[in-house]
Amino acid sequence: MNHRFIMVPLFILLIIGYILVLPSYESSRNAIRVEEVKGLTLPPAIIKLLSLEYRSIAADFLFVRVSQFYGGKIGRMEDATPEDWDWLHRNLDLVTELDPYFQDPYFMGNAFLTWDAGMYDEAEALLLKAVNARPWDWNFPFFIGFNRFFFMGDNKGGADYFLMASERPGAWSFLPALAARLYYEDKRTETAIAFLEKIWQGEKDPRAKSYYAIRLDALSKVLFLEKAIQVYEDRVGLPPVNLQVLVDRRIIKKLPQDPYGGEFYIDKDGTVKSTSKMAHIKKKE
Repeated sequence: MNHRFIMVPLFILLIIGYILVLPSYESSRNAIRVEEVKGLTLPPAIIKLLSLEYRSIAADFLFVRVSQFYGGKIGRMEDATPEDWDWLHRNLDLVTELDPYFQDPYFMGNAFLTWDAGMYDEAEALLLKAVNARPWDWNFPFFIGFNRFFFMGDNKGGADYFLMASERPGAWSFLPALAARLYYEDKRTETAIAFLEKIWQGEKDPRAKSYYAIRLDALSKVLFLEKAIQVYEDRVGLPPVNLQVLVDRRIIKKLPQDPYGGEFYIDKDGTVKSTSKMAHIKKKE
């Protein structure tokens, strides 16, 4: 007897059993609006065993669960807890173990584990799987390069991965020049804006697209203030003591508003930051 005739119904029964252990798919979709529904995360070895030769189907199912959960948080503008981030990372790692060619989990992991969770090492480990599994895809060495440069302060590491990305089909033509610039100078905000614009342009989920648009707006205002500070320093020879000085000296007409609800200020290290820390401030009831 062909083993496929046995394996197919067995696989279906296992998946049904797994779903019954967790909240049902439709119940999850409804419940996600009012509560956090994460469910159990089994070890990759067990899921691989249960999935048999249908690992890509299992990966699709698990990724839908992850997308529903975190998409609900974006829609409600809720902050994820450390336990939420750990759950997100473990599930994305599981999905990419089942299907290492699956592109979307890598994009999600890179976007949220870095910008929101600060889990840079975990994000890089995830992206390295994509670099190896998708040798034709320039996006993932580029993402690692950006994260090394922007979040981890590793200009050389960032440049190395930018150069790797530039050697793959379809890569941005200016990546070698960008890599060369990283060896000599630090252009964090401008690079961050260029990076997020790329993600924003390719994002299909309207909630996530709105999320990126707000962050782009905030970073654009930071860049605006950084350039104004540079004008002030060129004129006066000293950095401003605060941002209001830029208005008083008529370098800018008014201080921009942080779309996250905070206030921009000059930090002790001279960088422009916001009291919101680039996250939505919950209004007191």
